[in-house]
Amino acid sequence: MLSDFKYIFIWWLSIFFLSSLSLPLIFLLFQRFWDKGYIFAKTFSLFIISYLLLVLGIFHLTQFTLPYIYIVITIFATLNISLVLKKKSFFKTEIFNHWRVFIVEEILFFIILALWSYIRGFAPDIEGLEKFMDWGFVNSILKSQFFPPADMWFAGQSINYYYFGHFVFAFLTKFSGISSAITYNLSIATICALTF
Repeated sequence: MLSDFKYIFIWWLSIFFLSSLSLPLIFLLFQRFWDKGYIFAKTFSLFIISYLLLVLGIFHLTQFTLPYIYIVITIFATLNISLVLKKKSFFKTEIFNHWRVFIVEEILFFIILALWSYIRGFAPDIEGLEKFMDWGFVNSILKSQFFPPADMWFAGQSINYYYFGHFVFAFLTKFSGISSAITYNLSIATICALTF
């Protein structure tokens, strides 16, 4: 059981790290929200970083490998750090005044992530409905250097289907270093936690 929890923790830590990078921009965009938009940081970071990697991969400017992922993340972090340097007192005040809200939201996210991962643990099979296709798309993306990825159903062709959602979780899979056989169910739990 503890070995399984390790994967949940690494997955959550990866999401937490990426979402922390976008907090400066999120705080500026959602100043009027009671939580300063903290809860949107996860979705925002995953969307922006994944989208940048996808577009760069489509134009063959970067490959979908860890070194290039780290470069894109570093650029994203640098832009957000520059915002902090410009408005230090603003960010210091926001964090000081709302840190309890941030902790509660993070705990709720982690609890739902862990709970749904636990529930998925009773039926982790990747079968039924579109599960095999989803897992296949993620694996095709993971094996691709550029995009669109190869179509697992039609040899020699690229995926002719919307796959950005699969790409987001393929990116998280590669970034976290966890096998896609495990992250498939963690991805489902993540969608549940983000929705909650």
